Order: sequence, then C-alpha cells, then structure tokens
Amino acid sequence: MDQPHKNSSGLAPADPIKEVKTAEELAAMIQEDLSKMDGCPARGVTVTVYGLNPWNSMLTFGVAAGPVRNKAELQRFCEIITTRLQRLYDVAI
Repeated sequence: MDQPHKNSSGLAPADPIKEVKTAEELAAMIQEDLSKMDGCPARGVTVTVYGLNPWNSMLTFGVAAGPVRNKAELQRFCEIITTRLQRLYDVAI
C-alpha cells in the first residue's frame, strides 16, 4: 500500500491525492452499496454520477422497481455514500 507523500516538514499534505474513477465506476460502487440495503429493489434502480469537482450523484427509481416503501431512506443512504466517495475519488474527464 502506498504511503502518503510527505513534505519537507515530514507531515502528510492536507489534501491527499484522490484516485480517479469514471462516472460509471463511481455509480456502480454506489449502486453496489445500495443493493445491500434491506428494501432496495433488485431492478429499476439507477444511480447517475454527474459533475466534476465536486461531483454528485442522483438516485432514480424506474417502473421496474415497483413500489419502494423506503425510498427516502435509500436516497439518504445514497447521499451518505456519495459524500464518503467524494473524499476518496475524483471523476475522470
């Protein structure tokens, strides 16, 4: 595992370099985490990653998802996952 780069004072930089992923890769990561939640439909759920810096995500439920009783909970969880991933990854241009 790579160690953080240190400056001349021996301290790690305040803004570590983020790994770069495509929007599709990030969307798949978010969708994977969401799919593990109770009540998340197996079909009809779409995650879209958009923007560059900062990037964001949108969660949509299609007809194939059927009635989603915990929709608001899934959307909040999507926001939590996105915030966590924004600290680790940038979107590839």
